[in-house]
Amino acid sequence: MKNLKNQILKLLLVQGKKRTSEKIVFLFIKSLQKKLKKNPILLIKSAFINSSPLTQIKKIRRKRRQTKEFPIILKKNLRINLGIKSIIHHSKDDLSNPFFYKFLTAVINSSKYQSTSVFKKELIHENSFIKKKYSNYRWF
Repeated sequence: MKNLKNQILKLLLVQGKKRTSEKIVFLFIKSLQKKLKKNPILLIKSAFINSSPLTQIKKIRRKRRQTKEFPIILKKNLRINLGIKSIIHHSKDDLSNPFFYKFLTAVINSSKYQSTSVFKKELIHENSFIKKKYSNYRWF
């Protein structure tokens, strides 16, 4: 949990103000405990795993300004990091509520496979499956 908390703090950091990101994480965990009345760590982990993509499409520029796209299988740390980023990005879209509340609803929805970050992950997987024919060219 400590490593996961540090990753969330790093990604929430805005203009070097660590204290505000700590406040957001603290309010997020407290409200999650009140809402669920059980251990929120399992829910948080499942939400980040559900929204983390397994592959990424990398663009390579070749001669004559041609670009090719290749699917790449990501490592575990990068997967989780991209999952957290996608949840944070999709929770910043709504301007009506405080950020910790939007982050809370995004985490709960992604743990139930209903968040927009989960749908974005499925889109990435579909695109990488389409571009699978180029996956054996690994010269980068």
